[in-house]
Amino acid sequence: MELCEASDELKQKYLFRIPHSNEFADYVWPGMIVNPEKIISLNEIEFGPDDVVIASYPKSGTTWASEVLSAIAHEGNIDALKSIRMDERVPWIELDDKAWWIKFFYVWKNKMFSTGVDVRPAKKRICFTHLPLELLPTSILEGKCKLLYVARNPKDQAVSYFHFHRMARFLGLQTHTTWDEFFPLFCSGYLYCGSWFEHVLSYWKFTQNNPMAKFICYEDMKRDLMGEMESLEQFVGVPLSIEQRINVVKHCSFDSMKDNKMTNRNGVMLFNEKICKFMRKGIVGDWKNYFTVTQSEAFDELYKKKMEGSGLQFEFE
Repeated sequence: MELCEASDELKQKYLFRIPHSNEFADYVWPGMIVNPEKIISLNEIEFGPDDVVIASYPKSGTTWASEVLSAIAHEGNIDALKSIRMDERVPWIELDDKAWWIKFFYVWKNKMFSTGVDVRPAKKRICFTHLPLELLPTSILEGKCKLLYVARNPKDQAVSYFHFHRMARFLGLQTHTTWDEFFPLFCSGYLYCGSWFEHVLSYWKFTQNNPMAKFICYEDMKRDLMGEMESLEQFVGVPLSIEQRINVVKHCSFDSMKDNKMTNRNGVMLFNEKICKFMRKGIVGDWKNYFTVTQSEAFDELYKKKMEGSGLQFEFE
């Protein structure tokens, strides 16, 4: 288990590399995009029955789930999805949108990506968050809106998050951080959004026997998106025809979304796609190209200890 423990020196190095980093509520935050004041102010937002909040640990399939739910909310209208940027259709609730550079970024994007097409409002309002459960706005925790949690097997998620740290400017473009350094940080939970285990398990418990909340896995969407679509339509309360569902599944394929400028985040100043594309591979089992045998065995031991008794299982290949 020693292999899974991050040293104090490694933690400080991680914190130092994140621009304007801060620690709040026992979590590390990238100050360029999220700050404590913004998180606290979210309690002033009153979410209601027409809202669906997507929650996830970063790089767990958030963008994919956002496009699927957005398609359902727009009643299968693919043209609407192609006419409005995802960050408008599915806003990130804890993003510090008052920061001058965030405002500049959105003005620039409006000019670059605007289609000038008027689109009928969606049946439901969709937004997303990476906040740990205990920091969610009270109205969400009280079940005044619907909450969808998206989870991904932790080995693939760790690899994807490693690459995300390398290309995200707000995380410091950590190209000098090696996989062997990132691995213990991930296992220790000393990263933006904290421990994968705590994040996922807290939401898993919250969604059990809760009609206003639903827990889905990335791997299930990969295996049978048509089936998951039907379940999500029932949850959101907007049924689609079979033809609409087929069109949405085609639109939401990895290759389609990777080439779609409204969803792929390419050209976004938050990220440096010369280092790595925002939508990289989208496969199950890529972790085998990064985890050493020793790391895999150490993580399996940690996983067994943390997940014991939870009833939650993931597919790793």
